[in-house]
Amino acid sequence: MRFLRELSRQALRHRYGAALACSLTAAAVTGAVCVVFMRAFEWVLARRLSFESLGGLRWAATPALFLISVELIQRVAPLADGAGIPQAIFAARHMDPASEKRLFPLVSLRTMLVKAAALLLGLWAGASTGREGPTVHVAACAFVGVMVLFRRALGLSFDPRSAVVAGGAAGLAAAFNTPLAGVTFAIEELSGSYFASIKDSVLMAIIVAAIAAKAMTGEYGYFGRLQDAPDVPVRAVVLIGLLGGALGAFFSTAIVWGRRRVSSLNGSWGRWAAPPLLAVGLLLLARRGGGWMEGPGNGAAQALLTGAWAPWALAFPLTKMAATLFTYWSGIAGGIFAPCLAIGAALGSDLSLLAGGSANACALVGMAAFLAGTIQAPMTAFVIIFEMTGQHQMLLPVMLGSLLAFMTARVLRAKHLYDSLASSYSWLLVS
Repeated sequence: MRFLRELSRQALRHRYGAALACSLTAAAVTGAVCVVFMRAFEWVLARRLSFESLGGLRWAATPALFLISVELIQRVAPLADGAGIPQAIFAARHMDPASEKRLFPLVSLRTMLVKAAALLLGLWAGASTGREGPTVHVAACAFVGVMVLFRRALGLSFDPRSAVVAGGAAGLAAAFNTPLAGVTFAIEELSGSYFASIKDSVLMAIIVAAIAAKAMTGEYGYFGRLQDAPDVPVRAVVLIGLLGGALGAFFSTAIVWGRRRVSSLNGSWGRWAAPPLLAVGLLLLARRGGGWMEGPGNGAAQALLTGAWAPWALAFPLTKMAATLFTYWSGIAGGIFAPCLAIGAALGSDLSLLAGGSANACALVGMAAFLAGTIQAPMTAFVIIFEMTGQHQMLLPVMLGSLLAFMTARVLRAKHLYDSLASSYSWLLVS
């Protein structure tokens, strides 16, 4: 106790240094939590249930596990549902000192633990889900939790909104190993709305200027070129961007519509019927479409990025979309980032047959386009793809595909996915 009192006195004398040290400690703890969560996800993914291991019993096991996962959330931590990014966005925009107590369950330790447990249970059952959105939520909970502990021990105050933004952005960076994407995610999604109002014109100005310069200079690099640019005609990028945006708008609208419809069943027998029935629908898709219908779909995306086009890719975008919708509608904890990337990879690869160009390169553009059309965050989409692949020569096509998809979704009047889902937590602000 004497040590803590002395530490507290020193902290009060050097508030900035103490606050910085606390934030850095919270960041380090958050990174460690994200790594543990990632390894747990990969461990469960490698051991998920299958028809080969269970046979016909899987038709009972997966629906039962879906129901258990949903009931765990509903009974223990109702705010741990879904992807987790909507919870982080709502907390980042509304969690000030006056509302902290009411909104704290969004980022509490209980919510974090239930989020992780419910996601892993659903993944084991075969859910079509990723860990990226849940990692954002888990990271926000961890960062805020550490800062709360320091506040109680040292008496140091902190801005809860800044803590949520820092934790959530760190979670995205850790989930994809993409620190720049964490920065853009904080600007584009977690922080204020000013950039959202101008990003269309800003990004279009950047892209048009770059295209004009490229037309005059060719494939110019300040320090030279490391390798030949992949073959991606402009017509292919435009087609992928437009169709990726249209399908992304449909997908995001379907997510919101279906989740609200299933949520309206609370209080009736439908609450217990919906998760098992949707799990059966997922299993039917898995039987016809293969194992990539379940889990994040990373294997499908990697196969298309590193190999040639394959016939299974024709049906994959629609079937994977359906599998992910069934998963999300059920109410279990789960993310859509990784399934979106897999869907986009197959979509881009398929469209390369119509527009020409390398199937691998078109798959890369498709990943960014479908993700941008779904979440309406083009900067985050193209920065994630660029950092994950390191394909500098593909940056401009990926940027253009992302922006066209985003603008297409806007033209189709698709609502912002995470904003729409975050609005469902407005009841927490009511006194």
